[in-house]
Amino acid sequence: MQSQPVPNGEPSGYSGPGPPRSRHRQVRDRRPSNRAAPPKGLLVPKSDSQPAAILPLTPVPSAQPTHARYGVLGFVVAMAVILYLDRMAISVALPAIARDLNLDLSELADSVAVFFWCYALFQIPAGWLGDRWGGRRALALYVVAWSLAISGMGLVGGLLSLMLMRGLLGIGQAGAYATSASLLRRWSPQARRGFATSAVSLGGRAGNVLAPTLTSLLMRLAATAGMEADRWRPVFLGYGIIGLIWAVLFWCWFRDEPRLHAGCNQAEIDLIRGDAQIQSDEPIEARDQRAAAFPLRAMLTHRGLQLLALVNFVVNVGWIFVGTLLPTYLIKIHDFSEVDAGLAASCTAAAGMAGSLSGGLATDGLVKRLGLRWGRRVPGLICCGGAATVYFIVWNLDDARAIVALLIVASFFGDFALGSMWATCQDIGGPLAGTVFGTANMFGNIGAALAASVIARLAEYFGWSSSFLLSTGAYFSGMLCWLAIDPTVPIAGTHDERQPAVAPDDE
Repeated sequence: MQSQPVPNGEPSGYSGPGPPRSRHRQVRDRRPSNRAAPPKGLLVPKSDSQPAAILPLTPVPSAQPTHARYGVLGFVVAMAVILYLDRMAISVALPAIARDLNLDLSELADSVAVFFWCYALFQIPAGWLGDRWGGRRALALYVVAWSLAISGMGLVGGLLSLMLMRGLLGIGQAGAYATSASLLRRWSPQARRGFATSAVSLGGRAGNVLAPTLTSLLMRLAATAGMEADRWRPVFLGYGIIGLIWAVLFWCWFRDEPRLHAGCNQAEIDLIRGDAQIQSDEPIEARDQRAAAFPLRAMLTHRGLQLLALVNFVVNVGWIFVGTLLPTYLIKIHDFSEVDAGLAASCTAAAGMAGSLSGGLATDGLVKRLGLRWGRRVPGLICCGGAATVYFIVWNLDDARAIVALLIVASFFGDFALGSMWATCQDIGGPLAGTVFGTANMFGNIGAALAASVIARLAEYFGWSSSFLLSTGAYFSGMLCWLAIDPTVPIAGTHDERQPAVAPDDE
């Protein structure tokens, strides 16, 4: 008897190897399955009592942000150290330069003044160029320019060439801080901008402290090597080489936008952007178009920028005594030695470093608690109110040690608002933060240049103590200005209308 065929083509009496296939099972296999398709990947059994785990074939991106932003901050801080090292190195070298070039004191003062005037007058164009070009091109160019200038100071042969190199040094350094402010705006979360900007100020103060000591040691080393007559020349040449090395490393590593940097993942980009969506998702071309527009009328009529410029002017008037004239005052009036006067100047500079860092941390914390408006104002009020009070006390003192101790405190207060100042420029300036900072910084350096001459004449006619009253009045005026500064009001035309310019205020 022959077996009848079945639908699957196998005889009913099939007796091949293995169990015969069930007809009912084949019917079930034809039914469409409601189960989802198994995930693609590698099946890895865990244990006999646990189901297998599916390992994906593609890696899962890490949720932890990378740390490229800290590398950016490190580069900018190092730039600030080099900037002040090159700027202040001449102070300790002036006597040797005067002797080797046969210059008198007034001629040396003229060469120093050239730097401040060039530095002040080129703040706005250099800051705008930084906004237009971006930090990578502009900052590298500025550092190369001033490094060549400081190297050229080691080759000068007279007053004119010295003034030329000092002028080029001022022009090259004019855009550094302004471009850094714009650069850090793209690379720092808004909640950490105060710390980032104060860290840069801290680097500058570190260079200010380092310059006299390091320069004098290097000059002594050059003298022992047989260069007694021109021992300052190789020092300036060496400082220029340091700056050129920085520029090469910065150009190779840095990118203008976090999204363009190979070491910055999406988590870090989102962290930097925050709630305000600041610039990270904006095409560079759109940024350049707004930067190129340069809303001059809106800037000139913006009350916040006017007040920032005035604050910078009066604060630098109040600061210039401690910043440049303190050693001269201590040597002439209180018979300090050069070493002791230099140590006192270093202590005031170190106090300024501490004040800058503390103020940056303070403004970040206060913004979270009080909102953007008062979070920026309060450090400014502490800075100007504290410094004005201390200088007024110093005016009534005669004891040299007490005066130095209080000036150290005044220096701490005087730099307490630097982080808040930079952050406010970023808040109101948007993509033109560098231009805004350059404008404010220009007025600050004009104030410093004018105050240096005024203080010298006040000391001649009314005594050195009159400079303490000048500083008191200057800082008090700055406190009044801070009461009216509002960082929540941006300059018209500088922010992308698709997104908020600043974080919401809690007021």
